[in-house]
Amino acid sequence: MEDDAESYILLLLADSNLPTGSFVASSGLESYVKHGFPAAQSSQIQATVNFLRDSLASYARTAIPFVSDAHRAANKYAAEKKGVDETVQTLAGLDELYQAMTLNHVSKRASMAQGVALLTLYSKGFSRPKILSAFAAAESEKRDGRMATLLDQLKLKVRREELSGHLPICWGALTAALGLTLGMSN
Repeated sequence: MEDDAESYILLLLADSNLPTGSFVASSGLESYVKHGFPAAQSSQIQATVNFLRDSLASYARTAIPFVSDAHRAANKYAAEKKGVDETVQTLAGLDELYQAMTLNHVSKRASMAQGVALLTLYSKGFSRPKILSAFAAAESEKRDGRMATLLDQLKLKVRREELSGHLPICWGALTAALGLTLGMSN
């Protein structure tokens, strides 16, 4: 996929109007302010910038390995190197590990809500409608169909509560389904 197309998709995914629930997660900023940090009026802006920078760095170090592994697993499935059950099992293992590593219950709940929202977003907004399949190249249609199957299986397991559906795992699978390169997904 061209860089322009990848950039466009990433801008769509970063839009605050996208219904993924990301606007509800402050990642601790509200608590930080409520508990009196930063105390000094003159350092409020710098302290808040430091908090946000450190929070993003911490989340990135935790989430990026999961995004990368989920993206690779989904791409192996798309390339027909793995079956859907094996791929779902791989993604489920990553999801279980992320669940165990995420200690804050508020963060867990937000991650799961955002993850399932991404899976729903794919099926409702990014997957190719059947009527347009006639206009797609056979190879593209086959890949899109496989990715839709994979993401539908993940969403079904989340709905059945067999899988938590954490954001980094769902993001990795979604970005692979959209054809984004791994570097653009992180």
